[in-house]
Amino acid sequence: MQRAKTDLEVLRTGAPRQRRADAVLQELALDVRLGEFYPALAGTLPLPIHTDASDLDVLCEVYDPAAFVRACSAYATRPGFTAEQVEVRGAPSTIVRFDADEFAVELFGQPQPVARQHGWRHLQVEARVLALAGTAAVATITQWKREGMKTEPAFARWLQLPGDDPYLAVLALEELEDEALRRLMPWPGE
Repeated sequence: MQRAKTDLEVLRTGAPRQRRADAVLQELALDVRLGEFYPALAGTLPLPIHTDASDLDVLCEVYDPAAFVRACSAYATRPGFTAEQVEVRGAPSTIVRFDADEFAVELFGQPQPVARQHGWRHLQVEARVLALAGTAAVATITQWKREGMKTEPAFARWLQLPGDDPYLAVLALEELEDEALRRLMPWPGE
């Protein structure tokens, strides 16, 4: 399986908040400090729906939580530093949080390749939907996010997906071909 890797060019050349995120990521040197865990940026900052509240969500492949926390201790002097072990959707997960300048940072590790983690898979689906849907979808979803809605619930609402779990509903779209995805959209592609 090919390793998941975020194309950070969108941050380098994007909106001011994206460019600031790129600078913070460069300062944190995640690829150097956490390289053995294959870090990849997920969340909304790589997408055109980021807001001023968007944080840096970094997914990692972690089979040894203690080693991961030790590697993350390079950030222990950062404000808000915490590390915890939790179960997320049945998978043991290690979450390290801290603040870096104006960004909340979450380093999220699970014992599987990043490309198989829900956060990465959501990012891929959401990027496809936005590419197919056009500017009106971007504007609507971004507005809902500014009003406090989480990303997957906003996509599920916009796409009018059935079910009571928007995270699984969005994930269920990953196998759809583009044309099937377009048919779900209230107003595909402007």
